[in-house]
Amino acid sequence: MVGAPPFRDPVETSFAWGFPAVTRTGWAADESLLTWTDHAFAPAQLITVHHTFDFDGTGATDYRDVVRAVYVFHASPAHGGRGWGDIGYHLIIDPNGVVYAGRDTGDSAPIFRPGAVLAPGAEVVEAGHVYNANPGNIGICLIGNFDATQPTMASLGALRDVLGKLCAGLGLNPMADVRYTNPTTGLSVEMPSIAGHRDWSAIAGQTTCPGQHLYDLLPALRAAAVEPIG
Repeated sequence: MVGAPPFRDPVETSFAWGFPAVTRTGWAADESLLTWTDHAFAPAQLITVHHTFDFDGTGATDYRDVVRAVYVFHASPAHGGRGWGDIGYHLIIDPNGVVYAGRDTGDSAPIFRPGAVLAPGAEVVEAGHVYNANPGNIGICLIGNFDATQPTMASLGALRDVLGKLCAGLGLNPMADVRYTNPTTGLSVEMPSIAGHRDWSAIAGQTTCPGQHLYDLLPALRAAAVEPIG
């Protein structure tokens, strides 16, 4: 089961898609950094898995601090940050299996257009996690450096559950490849329906993300996602 967030207030926890996710209010996002407010939406086509790498959570006593650190690095250009105006991922999962809402949708529920129903063709807010291939691409990031360490069982269990719920709702076959088409640029490429960031290296730039240890587990996670929990 997905780890229960330490918040039960509906303002701080979203249950929109069959799994609990700590809202941006719940992890205390500094919304003064949110400058990417011109939300674009496109039908969900596939999912890409990442790791936080540098922000690996070592020594963290409250993983909300890590989520905020990633957000600040992505949103703000200060101190060498990306300056993207928001966090790049749709969801973040910590080592305890707690799921956090990432990219702002204009609503407390993550990932999709406000008011959406989890069904084939549901429109996902454009985030910033795969260069050249963000529209319709759901980005899920685990906290850790999985080139160096193994992901925890709790984080893997949460990832499995989230993948299963999303794939079942969106009508994605976790074991299949799909033809991803960027609706803005026309870029078209064959890709696993549950991809690792490194699978996009030919068009997005070379990377080892989501780390070798997590990447090696993707086949098992795809198989487990065929039968969603709950």
